[in-house]
Amino acid sequence: MIKPVQFVLFCKIHRINLMQNISSYVQLEEGLLPEEKQEIIEFADHFLSFVIKQSDVDELNNLTNQLQLFIQVHLRQVSGQFLNLFRAVFEQSTLRLLFDQKHPQIEHLFIFLSNCMVSLMQQYYASVDQSHGQQALDMNRLDKMDEILIRASSAEELPAILEELKAIFQFKRCIFYVYIPWKNEFQGMFGDQLEIVQNIKGKLTADFPIFSLKQSLYLREPYPYIDDDMIKKFNLSSMLFIPVVDRNQLYGWLELDQKGEFFPYSQLQLDTLELVGKRLGLLLSRKPAASNLKQQSELTEKEHSVMYLIAEGYSNKEIAATLFISEFTVRDYVQRLLSKLQAKNRTHLVNEAFKRGIL
Repeated sequence: MIKPVQFVLFCKIHRINLMQNISSYVQLEEGLLPEEKQEIIEFADHFLSFVIKQSDVDELNNLTNQLQLFIQVHLRQVSGQFLNLFRAVFEQSTLRLLFDQKHPQIEHLFIFLSNCMVSLMQQYYASVDQSHGQQALDMNRLDKMDEILIRASSAEELPAILEELKAIFQFKRCIFYVYIPWKNEFQGMFGDQLEIVQNIKGKLTADFPIFSLKQSLYLREPYPYIDDDMIKKFNLSSMLFIPVVDRNQLYGWLELDQKGEFFPYSQLQLDTLELVGKRLGLLLSRKPAASNLKQQSELTEKEHSVMYLIAEGYSNKEIAATLFISEFTVRDYVQRLLSKLQAKNRTHLVNEAFKRGIL
């Protein structure tokens, strides 16, 4: 029997070939819509991204525990039928690659893969059974949040609202990550250790599956879904991710945890917080107050352009080259923006622009 690290190494070395085979087999599946085929291909890519991060797993049982986290991340995306099709396609693709290469451990690698897929299916059905056992939402806490949101007049009150949320649901930390649609990125905006929070950002890719999903999620352990550096900086253990949405518009995510302490969580509690995320999304969807609209209208077209480029992380030199103006003129615009929005620095400026509905 091979060790997990051998299977991980095989997936890492042959990832491109595996994805090519998977894509070929998926295209041969009759009765699937183009978007359904794409969903399977993307799920396979996420699965491979997950597997190749398991280099320190020394036993199949430990890998099984990690598969439980993978299923939790994707639970609402998949069905039993979807997973059965994924399993068939992935096993066929792997077997074809093993035979094409005349691999010396065809049988052992394939048996290991089959065991992983069996475990994946078992974890899925166990998670589904658990979620079906839940009965009702935590209406008492939900009502308290509703009272706070009804009193709120605009997104400017979001930091204070997050403090209230933290107290009502008894968490030690609450961070808000904003979604930047024109860059397809996330960035830390509000929360404890603000200076560190506002330096966290990244693209929505398979490397950040948490931020790629518009669903609530409980992670018993943050690894391998959260960057190691982020885990150390925040001393992360169990955590919750809640999308902040209104209809089809994604505004960002809440991250809730107990500052390094493990905690259990049920689907019932997760569903309650998901509704909180939707209500926060409704708050953020409101038009800015009249005073903010006035302040926004006071920005010139060029100031708006500079503001957006600052939010995208451009330096003064890069802004100058993009807008065909001198660096000295850019500095003038930046100083003007800092003054108008009463901001202390560029990070604070982006923060204020977001709160006031400019970004």
